[in-house]
Amino acid sequence: MTTTAPQQKSVPGPLLEVSGLTVRAGSSVLIDDISLQIAQRERVGIIGASGSGKSLTCMAIAQLLPEGLTASGSVRMDGEDGNLLTTPERRLARIRGQRTGMVFQEPMTALNPTMRVGRQVAEVLRLHGMSAGRARAEVQDLLTVVGLPDPQRIAKSYPHQLSGGQRQRVVIAIAMANSPDLLICDEPTTALDVTVQATVLDLIDRRAAAADSALLFISHDLAVVARICDRVLVMYGGRIVEQGPVTEVLTKPQHEHTRRLLADADLGGEQSESSTR
Repeated sequence: MTTTAPQQKSVPGPLLEVSGLTVRAGSSVLIDDISLQIAQRERVGIIGASGSGKSLTCMAIAQLLPEGLTASGSVRMDGEDGNLLTTPERRLARIRGQRTGMVFQEPMTALNPTMRVGRQVAEVLRLHGMSAGRARAEVQDLLTVVGLPDPQRIAKSYPHQLSGGQRQRVVIAIAMANSPDLLICDEPTTALDVTVQATVLDLIDRRAAAADSALLFISHDLAVVARICDRVLVMYGGRIVEQGPVTEVLTKPQHEHTRRLLADADLGGEQSESSTR
């Protein structure tokens, strides 16, 4: 009697795989040989003091480095051929928005001050094949989903006519317009009034969950990372010095810099404030 061996179940690879990422300004190394992986629907936080390289790392991953900086290494997305660091800009434009979305720290720098908000949201939808008529209708839905009052008025407004919290909601609507596989958030609440921060964080949390998006969340706020992330990476001096499950790293830190971050943070008080609705 012939028996058939059971088929091995294929284990899906990581959604995002970064290997040996190094960022230089001339001969100066700013980000030094960083490697990380993010699985489908996983939530990963990056914490560290100012200047540790958190934001620069996510800018390099998204291929949005400032002029004068260069990146080497490998950044790969599941289902995409090749290294994104060497991918032509035209193809990167398709990947951004469709596969990845990004929420920046300061929404005024992410929005075009000369364009009405609705047109900016519609452009992201049109870039990925949606008809003009459907995009106009979708803009109203997206602005409503992110909790903006009177979406018709908001769509006709310029960024400077909106509050900081409203502008950040518009940025989230743009980032989530095409339900990206990976949402990158770079200090998304730092520029907001404390009374608005919890609402925006809750919005990011809910929208990522609704779209089944993985999350890469950069923050100096340990309480926020503890609240929404599964795993955390600690950066210091352009390197990852510690990583692991968020509860483990924040309760049993191994690296001196992680212990210093925890000592400087009133984690219990901040968690209570962040949980306020």
